[in-house]
Amino acid sequence: MSIQTQHSFISPSTSNSTNIPVQKTIQATNTSTGAAETVNKESDIKLSSRAHKVQMLNEEFFPGGPSSVTITPEFIERLYEYGFISESEASKFSNNDSVDKKASGTLGELSADIKDLNDRLKNDNPEDSLIDILTRADAIINNLNGTKPSPLTNNIKLVSAELNAYLGSADVKQLSDIETKSMGKLSLALSIADKLNPNNISSQQLNSYLSFA
Repeated sequence: MSIQTQHSFISPSTSNSTNIPVQKTIQATNTSTGAAETVNKESDIKLSSRAHKVQMLNEEFFPGGPSSVTITPEFIERLYEYGFISESEASKFSNNDSVDKKASGTLGELSADIKDLNDRLKNDNPEDSLIDILTRADAIINNLNGTKPSPLTNNIKLVSAELNAYLGSADVKQLSDIETKSMGKLSLALSIADKLNPNNISSQQLNSYLSFA
């Protein structure tokens, strides 16, 4: 995947010195309410731009909803182009073994794998912590485009951290090779979901969890 970045810089004009006192006067007369309105307008613009980019992703990669999404190098490159991920993240995701180079294996199929594993664990070991993790993770990937929000889709970073902690523990040995591979795909899907959905827990909350993991 070829990733290129372009940078442009427009220097501020300093030729009109009369602008300076005018700017100071305007700043001095601004009320706190006016400043808040400005911040709100800027936030609205950013949210509108983000929503438009999500819509473009919907139209190109999953017109049939999140279940039709396949995480391919092209999808990751588009995430980078739209500014959802950084260049380093794009490179990291593209080199992930779970990226589907053949454009097969949708999130809908992954969701079915999650259900099968959850059913098996509930039968074999009802107290297994992975059951709750999978329930929340499945809701998150099914809300990839923000159309199915619920309390289960919150705290994406935490769910991702819990899953990765489980995969790094001795408990992972109970999973078959196929199940482990599916969990790798799920981990990647959660990372992407986190980038597409800004409403998740803070780094402070995540660090608090990791300190006990």
